[in-house]
Amino acid sequence: MIRYLIIESKNWIQSDEDMIISLFSEFIHFTGKENDDNAIHLFYEHETEISLSDIILNVMSDTLLDLRLYVSHHFEKTSEMKEHLKMTKKLLKGIPFYKYAYLDDQIILNHFITQTTPEFNDHFLRKYQKDQMMLESIKTFLECNQNTSIAAKRLYIHRNTLIQRLDKFMIVTGFDVRQFKDAYLIYHLLK
Repeated sequence: MIRYLIIESKNWIQSDEDMIISLFSEFIHFTGKENDDNAIHLFYEHETEISLSDIILNVMSDTLLDLRLYVSHHFEKTSEMKEHLKMTKKLLKGIPFYKYAYLDDQIILNHFITQTTPEFNDHFLRKYQKDQMMLESIKTFLECNQNTSIAAKRLYIHRNTLIQRLDKFMIVTGFDVRQFKDAYLIYHLLK
């Protein structure tokens, strides 16, 4: 599983790049990096036990730098991750820098919820964008007030089958529709 971080600065980041990477390297083993003028993209393969939102706030207060951090969900293939990175960089340009120090897909989706496009939906729904069975299962589950028994009956499937679909959706997209905030965001994409 591949993941990435985007660490952005208001200013040219190359002068502070080594220091920033060394601070994050204490918690994460990076397998690669790329640079932009105002951003560093760091790639890694394992889950972290610590809160990256706490780390970015501590780094900002210790270094007095204006930074923000985006943390991706995991990907099976490098090509999927590269496409996601490209779209995420485009979306981050539309979010004022001062608004968030920590960003993830849930925060970005919440920020742009009223401006959805098919490309935007592809970005968040990933491989399920064209899977009508999965999308119908998710939408029915949400319209049944997140009650798996009622939704399974309405879908004419076993309750465990629905639970497995919800689990698969969460693993691939990073959105757990059993949680209110994620359910709210995904329901808006499916309407």
